[in-house]
Amino acid sequence: MIIKKYLKITLSVILIMVNLFCQTSAIFALTTTAGQEMRTQVLFLADVIQDDGNMASLVTRAQLAKMLAKASEYKDSVFDGGTTSVFQDVTKNHPYASYIKLCTEKGYMSGFLNGTFGPDKAITYSDLIRGALALLGYENADFAGDQIIGRYKMFTSLELDENIDNAKDVSSNVTKLEAVNVIYNLLKAKKKNSSNVYGTTVFKMTVNSDGELNASGLLKVNMQGPFIMKKGQTLYDVLPFAPESANYFVNGVAATFTTIQRELMDTGYVVLYYNVATRTVYAYRQGASLDSTVVVANGYVNHIYYNASDALTPNSVQIDMARYTLANSDVKFAFSYAGTVGIGSRVIFIYETTKDTESLDDDAASVGNLTSVFLYDIQY
Repeated sequence: MIIKKYLKITLSVILIMVNLFCQTSAIFALTTTAGQEMRTQVLFLADVIQDDGNMASLVTRAQLAKMLAKASEYKDSVFDGGTTSVFQDVTKNHPYASYIKLCTEKGYMSGFLNGTFGPDKAITYSDLIRGALALLGYENADFAGDQIIGRYKMFTSLELDENIDNAKDVSSNVTKLEAVNVIYNLLKAKKKNSSNVYGTTVFKMTVNSDGELNASGLLKVNMQGPFIMKKGQTLYDVLPFAPESANYFVNGVAATFTTIQRELMDTGYVVLYYNVATRTVYAYRQGASLDSTVVVANGYVNHIYYNASDALTPNSVQIDMARYTLANSDVKFAFSYAGTVGIGSRVIFIYETTKDTESLDDDAASVGNLTSVFLYDIQY
C-alpha cells in the first residue's frame, strides 16, 4: 500500500511537471528571440510595421487598419492622413484616415452601426482573424452559419494561428506581438483559389526550403546598399536621414545606434543597407545573418575562374579555399582583367549561401553566390 501510494504521488508530481513544461514550452515557442526577430524583420522590410516598440501593447482598430492596408495589394496607394472624412470619429485630418477608408471599403474591417469606427478601441482576436482572411480573398459567403466560428475554423486550418496561444479566445484583445505573428503567417499562406504564396505575389518575396519567408528577398527589392562603413565614420556620414529616427538590425537581430558603433570598434567595418521610406537600417558584421542566407566575410583571393568560351569574363572565384559563383555583372567586372580585384587581393565580400555549410575540402563546388565585393582597405 505504501509503495502504491508513493507511486501515485510520484506520478502526480511527474504529470504536474510535464504540464508545467508544456506550458513553459508553449510560452517559449511564442517568444523565442531568433524566430520572433525574423518575423518582425520581414514585416519591417515589407513596411507593414514601422517600429518594434512595446510589443506587449494592445493594438487599436486604427493601428490594425494601417497594418492590413500596408499588407494588402493596395499598399502603395495609401498614406498617412486622408482627403475625406470616413466616419464620425475619423475625419479627413485623422492620421489613419486613408488606411481606415481602404479597409472598410475592401471589407477587411467594418464600422459600427452608430456610424463610428472606434479608432482608439483595442481590437479583438476576431477582428484580426477577419482582416487576415479578407486579405486572402475570403468573404462572408464563404462561412455558412455562425460567421465567427466559420472564420475561426478556416483561420486555424490555414495555420494563420502559428505562434499564437491556441487557448486564446476570439473576444480577447490582441497584442502587437500577436498581430505581427498573424500577419507574418498570412504572408506565408496562399490566397483563396490560388497556388501562389501571398507574400511572393503581393511583395515579391521568396520562400526558404523550410517554408519561412526569405527576408533577403525583400532586402534586394526595398533596400539601398550595400555600403561599407569604416572605423572612424559615423552613421551621420552614411545615412541620408537622421540616425536617431531609424530602426536598426545587426545580422537580423534588433539593435540600436550604439550597437553599430560598437561593432565598428570591434571589427573595423560593417556593411549597411537602408530603406529611406521606413528608415530601417540593416547592418551586417562578419558571419551569417539571422535568416542564414546573407553572409559577410573577408579573405584573400586565391583563384579566378573563367568561362571556357569567354576568356575575358570570370564566372567564379576562390577565396580562402572556398569557391563562390559570381552572381552579377558588377562583381564579374570587379574580378575581370579590367577590374580592381585580382589574385592575392584581400576583400570584404557578401554572398548568399547555397549550402548549409562551407567545406574547405570541397573547394570545387560553389558554396554561395557572391553579390558584392570591396577591397579590404579599412582605415583607422
